Amino acid sequence: MSSSRPSPLLAGVLLPFVLVACGGASGDRGGASPLTLQESATQYAIGDGRSVVELDRAQWRLRWRDADGAELTVDAAPSGVMSNPDYARFNDKQDGIDKAYPGLPTITDQPFAYLAGETWHAALRPTAVTLQGREAIVAVQTDDGAGATLTLRFADDGTLRLRYAPQAAGVTAVSTVWQADEGDSWFGGGQRFSGFNLRNTALPLWISHGPGANREGSTNEIAAPFFWCPCGWGAALASDARGEIVFARRSERDDAVRATIEDDALDLVYYRGTPAQMLSAHTARVGRPQWTPPDWMWRPMVWQDSDTSTESVRKLVDGMIERDIPLGAVWLDNPWDAGKASFDFDPARFDDADALIREVHDKGVRFMVWLSPFVSGDAQTLATQNGWTVTGTRADGNDATYYPTRGIDTHLDFTNAAAYAWWRDGLRRLIARGVDGVKVDRGEEDLSDDSVWANGLPNRLNHNAYVGLYHKAIYDAFAAARPSGDFAIFARGGWNGSAQWAGHWAADNTSLLGELGLTQALRSLLSLSVSGFAFNGSDIGGYAGARQDLGEAAGGIPLLPPTEATYIRWTQLGALSPIMQTPVPPWWVSARAVTVYRRYATLHDRLVPYIAAAARRTIADGTPIVRPLPYAYPDDADAVAADDEYLFGDDLLVAPATTLASGLPLSTRRVYLPAGRWRDFWSGAVHEGPQTRLELIDLETLPLYVRDGAELPTGVTAGELP
Repeated sequence: MSSSRPSPLLAGVLLPFVLVACGGASGDRGGASPLTLQESATQYAIGDGRSVVELDRAQWRLRWRDADGAELTVDAAPSGVMSNPDYARFNDKQDGIDKAYPGLPTITDQPFAYLAGETWHAALRPTAVTLQGREAIVAVQTDDGAGATLTLRFADDGTLRLRYAPQAAGVTAVSTVWQADEGDSWFGGGQRFSGFNLRNTALPLWISHGPGANREGSTNEIAAPFFWCPCGWGAALASDARGEIVFARRSERDDAVRATIEDDALDLVYYRGTPAQMLSAHTARVGRPQWTPPDWMWRPMVWQDSDTSTESVRKLVDGMIERDIPLGAVWLDNPWDAGKASFDFDPARFDDADALIREVHDKGVRFMVWLSPFVSGDAQTLATQNGWTVTGTRADGNDATYYPTRGIDTHLDFTNAAAYAWWRDGLRRLIARGVDGVKVDRGEEDLSDDSVWANGLPNRLNHNAYVGLYHKAIYDAFAAARPSGDFAIFARGGWNGSAQWAGHWAADNTSLLGELGLTQALRSLLSLSVSGFAFNGSDIGGYAGARQDLGEAAGGIPLLPPTEATYIRWTQLGALSPIMQTPVPPWWVSARAVTVYRRYATLHDRLVPYIAAAARRTIADGTPIVRPLPYAYPDDADAVAADDEYLFGDDLLVAPATTLASGLPLSTRRVYLPAGRWRDFWSGAVHEGPQTRLELIDLETLPLYVRDGAELPTGVTAGELP
């Protein structure tokens, strides 16, 4: 997009106009310029000295331009209403719950449109503009005669905030659409497994764990209604409502980006500038991490599923220590407790949990446990009696909280203040026993539209926001018990702002190389990082429930992945991720895996000061630890195209291999080196960028380059690693 053609009004074309200026509101910061309104026979132009909104008077079209006249974004030309190509495929309700959000039966590519009853209505033209402080109030004529109001706020941070409020009765959805040029790419959206570049994809604004929940064959646990283009603009939907964003998808319109939400008004935020500037503005608005994590949170971690007991914990911790593998924490996965929300250990699994916690701590390792938002046993009885659960999910009274095949646990209603406080305080009792952090599972449950919540809002408005309330209750418990910030929180689900309360991990990727496994984990790392979820990682080796359940006994069963190659390649990605953790200790795989894992875990462990410094920058200005090349070099077309590489902090360039050459224990990897001098971490060879290199790499080697002049922590050289 980003046309450099100046606006006719800004270029000084002699058209009759009226100039109106309105002083900034008394509460404005930083001496922001007053708004101006230029009104001609064909156009309204509203600006604040940094950007300008142009509204055509004859028909609806909104353009947003930079102060120099360069076009940032423009509404797409409409063609009309159409059937939604996804609706028939994904509208598969059971007990009122879809596996994946299907969208609406009909959609429209008319900008600033709304659905009332079964009919879409469109904005026709602006009829008047009034300036009030830093806001412009636009009266909009609509095709049903009801009208609408568009409020434009030129915020002090340079963003443009829009609220489109139709005045018709019974509005159930609002939609808008932007022009997409042929070379445009978009990034963000939260955790995206199907592709880092969002072009030709749909982003369901409905977090869900089930297979296919993102409509692209994978899950949709962490979503953000935020995206940016290297061309200089981005946008966010400032709403928790159910909806979708479709990015120039060939099955719909390959020249437009459409955003639709199921609400009675549309709240948007437009960003401009470099990707770094846009992400900084976005994270400042939705919230950055509220605590500075301790160094141990960045150290390697281990856990296993199902077989959780005193003995299994000892085997994990002692197994790492005996093999001289760095270890920061051990997680106790499900099941470990005496009942969900009991916040107590299962005595059948742990004869003396407090002694075990002390034992682990004495070995220099931190102790974490698994949590869910469910209640069971005595906790369920108490919560139900007090009206603290979500009800009405199923007509038969069995409150299935997931798509029916995914479980039937009862959901605590975190919109109920009493329930929130009871659950938070139960966790505080557990923290007092020495628990250092939590692995936060679930929270993205597919509750039906019949669900009843304490706050009175419908499920379509509560569902996405719920995960943030759940995470904040955990954060509140730890922050009260450990105000120094000496704790770690990692969550599977996420939505706007939940990165304030937790880091995140990509959960349950299949234990395979390529598109079904490791490639998804790489995309998750990249997309989360540029969506405001900077503290993230994935399950090294993937998640193969049966393997974790059987533990070492599964080592000789070839049908239970990960294979040695899968595990080693995943280890390399994990070592150059902010969070390094594995549900499969390397001795379950092979002796070679132990050797490679030790080397990369040591590298990661020695990088802790480097990672911690990058994390502090995330907290200060939103800069992620992982910086994909389209984010770091948006003006370099080759870097934007190299969307499977990233900077790890300021000075390390990482190009993970996620596949093997057919029939060979090798990988070929095309590596793009941006401008500057780069030293191969392993060989020491120096290369001048920009250039593209074709690397032939053995299984044990990760393509890794160091920026010339970088100062890395002690011991971070190839020759000093074990």
